[in-house]
Amino acid sequence: VLFLSRINWKKGLDRLVKAWRLVPDRLLVIAGNDEENYRAEVERLARAEGVIDRIRFVGPVAGQDKWLLYHNAELFVLPSYSENFGIVVLEAMAMACPVVVTPEVGLAATVAESDCGRVVSGDPEPLAAAMNELLANEPLRRALGRRGQDVANSRFLWPSVAGQMEQAYREVLN
Repeated sequence: VLFLSRINWKKGLDRLVKAWRLVPDRLLVIAGNDEENYRAEVERLARAEGVIDRIRFVGPVAGQDKWLLYHNAELFVLPSYSENFGIVVLEAMAMACPVVVTPEVGLAATVAESDCGRVVSGDPEPLAAAMNELLANEPLRRALGRRGQDVANSRFLWPSVAGQMEQAYREVLN
């Protein structure tokens, strides 16, 4: 399971670590820049929850390393408290990786309407239940991943965005 974003309180890593104790026998990869020494707090919480041995902090990633993490992940999770858009969610979708997000993530409505993952409360039980559901069902993960990739390609690539902008300008001119 992959979390890739800034290591910051706003990203909901406390939610994820508390839920992780309810997700057995899996490795959580946390990738991203540590902000304000928040990684130490996440590690402390992971020790207290008894899951530190199933978490790997890999630091900042970019380029091919980032895309390999998405490619190799069974699912991507972003349990943010507040997220304007969530570009990492779109990146995961583009890589056909199913996503689990909280309603506070800007792309949550897109995830829900396109059925490419799960949008759940950041409370430990529902967050863990969503991850466990997807981890237990590979055909479902593949189907969700394909739908996410289709949405990313059809709505968020430059040709689509340019077409949407052109349409908006035409509406304004009319």
